[in-house]
Amino acid sequence: MSALFQPIGADQLFAWVFRELETRDSVFGIPRRHFFQPRDDERFATTVFGQRVGTPFGPAAGPHTQMAQNIVAAWLCGASYIELKTVQTLDELDVPKPCIDMEDEGYNVEWSQELKVHESLDEYVRAWVLIHALHQKLGCAGQAPEVVFNLSVGYNLEGIRQPNMQWFLDEAGDVGAHVDKLLNYLEPHYADAHKLEVPQRLSNNVTLSTMHGCPPEEIESISAYLMQERGLHTLVKCNPTLLGADRLRGILHEDLGYIDVVVPDEAFEHDLRYEDAVPMLMNLRTVAETCGLEFGVKLSNTLEVENLRTVFDPAEKTMYLSGRPLHAITVNLASKLNDEFDGDLLMSFSAGANCFNAPDLLAGGMQTVTSCSDLLKTGGYLRLLQYVDCLDDAIETAGVATLAAFRNAPAQTLADYARRVVQDPVYRKSTFDTAHTKTPRQLEYFDCVEAPCVDECPISQKVPQYMRAVHHGNDAEAVEVVRRDNPMPCVLGRVCDHLCEQACVRNHLDEPVAIRDVKRYISDLPAAAAEKSTGATGIKVAIIGAGPGGMAAAKELAAAGCQVEVFEQHERAGGMVGGAVPEYRLPWSVFEKDLQPIESLGVVFHYGKAAGQDFTLTDLRNDGFDKILILVGAQRSKMLGLENEDSKGVIDALAFLRQARDEQAPNVGERIGVIGAGDTAMDCARVAKRLSKGDVTLVYRRTVDQMPADREEVKHLLEEGVEVVELCKPQALRVDEGNLRALVCRRMEYRGDRDASGRKLPHEVSDSDFEIPLDTLILAISQSAILDFLGGEPIALNEDGYIVADPVTFETSLAGVYAGGDVANDGPASIVKAAAAGKAMAAHILGRQMAVAAPDGPGADVADLLWRKSRRQWRTPSPELSLDQREGFAEVVLTFDEQQARVEAGRCLDCDVFCSLCVSVCPNLALQTYEIDPAASGLRQRYQVAVIADLCNECGNCTTFCPTSGRPYRDKPRLFVDRGERESHEGAGHVRSIDTLLADLAASVPELPSGRSTS
Repeated sequence: MSALFQPIGADQLFAWVFRELETRDSVFGIPRRHFFQPRDDERFATTVFGQRVGTPFGPAAGPHTQMAQNIVAAWLCGASYIELKTVQTLDELDVPKPCIDMEDEGYNVEWSQELKVHESLDEYVRAWVLIHALHQKLGCAGQAPEVVFNLSVGYNLEGIRQPNMQWFLDEAGDVGAHVDKLLNYLEPHYADAHKLEVPQRLSNNVTLSTMHGCPPEEIESISAYLMQERGLHTLVKCNPTLLGADRLRGILHEDLGYIDVVVPDEAFEHDLRYEDAVPMLMNLRTVAETCGLEFGVKLSNTLEVENLRTVFDPAEKTMYLSGRPLHAITVNLASKLNDEFDGDLLMSFSAGANCFNAPDLLAGGMQTVTSCSDLLKTGGYLRLLQYVDCLDDAIETAGVATLAAFRNAPAQTLADYARRVVQDPVYRKSTFDTAHTKTPRQLEYFDCVEAPCVDECPISQKVPQYMRAVHHGNDAEAVEVVRRDNPMPCVLGRVCDHLCEQACVRNHLDEPVAIRDVKRYISDLPAAAAEKSTGATGIKVAIIGAGPGGMAAAKELAAAGCQVEVFEQHERAGGMVGGAVPEYRLPWSVFEKDLQPIESLGVVFHYGKAAGQDFTLTDLRNDGFDKILILVGAQRSKMLGLENEDSKGVIDALAFLRQARDEQAPNVGERIGVIGAGDTAMDCARVAKRLSKGDVTLVYRRTVDQMPADREEVKHLLEEGVEVVELCKPQALRVDEGNLRALVCRRMEYRGDRDASGRKLPHEVSDSDFEIPLDTLILAISQSAILDFLGGEPIALNEDGYIVADPVTFETSLAGVYAGGDVANDGPASIVKAAAAGKAMAAHILGRQMAVAAPDGPGADVADLLWRKSRRQWRTPSPELSLDQREGFAEVVLTFDEQQARVEAGRCLDCDVFCSLCVSVCPNLALQTYEIDPAASGLRQRYQVAVIADLCNECGNCTTFCPTSGRPYRDKPRLFVDRGERESHEGAGHVRSIDTLLADLAASVPELPSGRSTS
């Protein structure tokens, strides 16, 4: 925990709330127009421990309920059932940081509260008072807020009987003195403070949280104590291991595919067992009935697993799983208990709950639904609003009027849901890829707002701009925006590797925006008049290679007035893209749409001209070319290094694809194997499937989830019936009389270790060799460039044999010679990177400089942007050819229609205008957005971010969701509240609130050196 972390004063907190509400019409950065409006009817209401709550939703005990501002923020967004963070007698723990990792499924290494017991109570009572004050101030329906605070205590009876915990329970039963003191602090900021009727009892209910290994007798004793001696309605938090090792691991590994998550045997050995839990729970229900109280279970705690995440200190051997996989596990545990108790066991649910599954949980009989992992993701507290909206839709769809009526046959519904959830793709590990959302861009002290999709686009396509144009029906503008930066929009609209989508912010909400599909829609629209050359420059350029890089360079240079000639060894343009990418992915007619504008600029193409055979670099110089651009593709597939690779039946992947495209493919027989896992391997396997009526097998030494191929290509591969043999390493070729007969393979396995990047390492399994009978084996493991055409030119090569080129200009060691794409630096590149290299070469030759972004104009509608950045909306599916129509080479993925394109473009979150993702995911609200005047400050961007250091406990969550390579909690300006401020009524009028701090920072920005903190 940060040594700086501590609660701010009550007077500072109240000043922050009411000054911000008055000056900015928001509280804690949440716009007033998004405040949840409590209803005075029964639509969402339910009864909890004898008290009515406005909604059955709230934050789970954890980071969202540790501090007053967290609790109030949740309530403003629709939370009515607040699970306060667990307190225990040991309140000076050293919590390792960072402690939270919510990249996809959740992990944490955090213990209970990070405040002392008395500080925790202070925070809870402050939130209690503020909720009642804001309910009245905002004119909410009803005489009082319909909210329940659920206490949470741990971890054993001895600890609960300690003086500080006894004091906590005593005080929570009567907070009158605390409330009176706080109302004095509140009055200067809210004149009606002393008119408030704030209940003197903070809570009449508690959840017991026990440590791993706590025996059932101990749990029963604590629960009985809480009911019999404390008079508290009681829930017992259960661990997911209650489901049993076989069933839990079956769901986790087999059903959901989290094969590398290791649940140690110890987790089941020291946790409560099901056969012990049932009689214990029955006994406690009897105790509750005797005391006139309610008793039930809270499902569930997080799941103890081995620490394999590089986020955490490697000294931490255990981490705790939450999120998607825990949801499916816990639903099945809930169903099992529900059957055991004939639907008569009170259950509160918190395990991977979100807006979409909350109605299923409530229909299944859950009394309340709380969230933690979901609220730690993009959108934060504002996500709660969609819980209510989805419940509203579910109630409407059910044809009833209230939540009470919606709870229809809960026992059967829960059993049905438990069966469905383990088969739902939403909960499978492979369905989403959130591991590539951070870009290499440095996080700046100021002016950090950039769209991560643009960061990851090698040609810097202005994605948000053309998305806005399509969404608003401005197709002509969209075409202009795309073609301004993209020399090959039709090709890249179909076969770009679209890394922009991996970086899309929506990966942490639902699914990335279908950027490539929308660009495809735009590129299929009628283009404007052909571009004209701007006039002669006198520069004569030779380009070797008519692939994406060569065509991109040719277009840029010819449009600027250069004389451009392109030399291509094959009989048509396109390089490896035009010649090897299958027709079902890229029809030649589409490629020609990009080729024609280049030809119309006067570019001369020389086909059938191979460098090194038909001409040399010296020949080109002698012909008067001022600049020579080498942009040939990787033309040769790499070999396995096994004996007999020259046997009949072993085929080069690129040669096979080119022959197939030219309708000259060899007879591949009925048993075809493909080795590889990239897009080329996918192409080979799918083409072979179309050419043969037999079986096609793809061999890979890792698992499908580790394949580098485009996920869409993997999906199509599996749909079309190609078998993938995972964890399988080629060992030898069995050959008979020069003909391939079989591939000998060895089984591989994961053992938990990873490489420096965090990727799982496969290991050979001894005595596991087996054969795959084959007629043809296609090698698609990688490609290499052929540089024999250099003819002894003194050009610098790196140790891997590729041409050394400047990473920005792509100049080589030879004057006037440039190289990019597959032949330069790191070797084989993507289509879009090759195009980017061509553009960069042209820009350097033409002396163009990158434009400097202009300062932001008038402020955006931040409230609307915050709303959109918290709403989940699934991606518009790409139209596809049905499986029964895929026997030939007709295009498989089709183009969006106008309506589909408009809807999908509307999912773009305008990340070039406003970001503040780090602000939304900070549970303590330690990160805040403030607004400056760019014209007066000397900065470019209107919206900036700062850190309230006092409130930051360095959990690390902001780092996960920041699209840069930085750590917002460390890299942004850090503000400190005046710690000398006394909590007194007399001094309250002079309080320096957080809102004031932000205003002061905005005013001081021009004088504040980068990296300096302010206080």
